[in-house]
Amino acid sequence: MKQGIRSLAAAAFLVAALGSHVQAEGAVDWIRGELRTELEGGATCGRRHAALMGTLDRIRRLSLPSTGKVLVVNVPSGVVTAYEDGVAVIESRAVVGRETTPTPELDTYVTYVRPNPTWTVPESILERKGWREKLGKNPDFFEKNGFDVVVGGRTVPPGEAAHDPWSVRAFVQRPGEDNALGRVKIGIANSQAIYIHDTNEPGHFEDEVRLASSGCVRVERIREISAWLLDLPTDRLDEMIDGDDAANHVPRQRVRVILGYWTAWPDADGRIRYYPDVYGKDGDGGTCMPGQSDAPTANGATEIWTEYKTR
Repeated sequence: MKQGIRSLAAAAFLVAALGSHVQAEGAVDWIRGELRTELEGGATCGRRHAALMGTLDRIRRLSLPSTGKVLVVNVPSGVVTAYEDGVAVIESRAVVGRETTPTPELDTYVTYVRPNPTWTVPESILERKGWREKLGKNPDFFEKNGFDVVVGGRTVPPGEAAHDPWSVRAFVQRPGEDNALGRVKIGIANSQAIYIHDTNEPGHFEDEVRLASSGCVRVERIREISAWLLDLPTDRLDEMIDGDDAANHVPRQRVRVILGYWTAWPDADGRIRYYPDVYGKDGDGGTCMPGQSDAPTANGATEIWTEYKTR
């Protein structure tokens, strides 16, 4: 692994490809084999058994590129990893969707990188949080937080629409430090309004289980990853941000993006690591028999957090 990369490989997607005994094109087969070996050993039960079964099912059609760039998010671990030619070059903590607004599993690609993004609030958030009602009662909230609203095709200050909030078709937050997307947004092709971005609430990166978004992925080292996507030094991206660049910048080559849900994963030594089943996709895995344990650390297994936590 390149120098300077933090030791988060256990949470990474291509960690298997980092072992000298594994080629990138055979990484998924090796991962499947390690998970099956653990499963067939007969020592797993309960949550650990469910994690192995669930992950094996979810990687059935998975393939890894051995060349080029790929950006990978493992939702249960809350980690995003950037790979180039099969080698991890950047790893970062990430915040993913809450249990009620989960981050979906996707296999897609980067469409653009945009410094200084605006944020057009999704209709689902407007309805869930009752923003139109709030506009009618407290337009100052939206003024203070840098929002404009769209009424009849025109962009107007919130105060002008407070008398008829149901006429508002969109809430748009202006660029800046207070913007919910932070200072950089990475667009990815999908139909669910999911993207990868900076944040104005970095405190959540310190959480043990990082479930705080409405489905998008917030990334701690977003500037480094964005610069890498565009083949730029990070200080050049900083200049673009400071210079109020707000254009969509398309990477020179297509960069694949994988948002995955893997609650059991082998590290480069074949040791299985377990992650919380934050969205309850694995099931309970059955009852443990006498002498068995579903504790994440049973029989020498390793987990990134001390307990399976959902809050």
